[in-house]
Amino acid sequence: MGEQFCGVWGHLREEYLKANKPELYKLLVEKDELEEYLTGDQTAYSTRAEKMAEELAAERGVNEELYKSDSLEWILTTEKIQEEVHDKLKKEIQH
Repeated sequence: MGEQFCGVWGHLREEYLKANKPELYKLLVEKDELEEYLTGDQTAYSTRAEKMAEELAAERGVNEELYKSDSLEWILTTEKIQEEVHDKLKKEIQH
């Protein structure tokens, strides 16, 4: 994609296409559709990541009450949730 940036999810998808689906990657580049394709993935996966993180936070009791009572635990759990979501979606994008 050169100088343009489609976010972390778009970048991961681009790397996957280059390595595993070079014909599709080449076709998207030739048709000047790569940026639109990757932007779509970025949007879709950003939305999914946010929703997944919200659901995990609710399941694990990561809320304002936790923040007020134990902000360090809130931070650590939030970071762990973000990491889990990233890892899960990264695997999904690369398949």
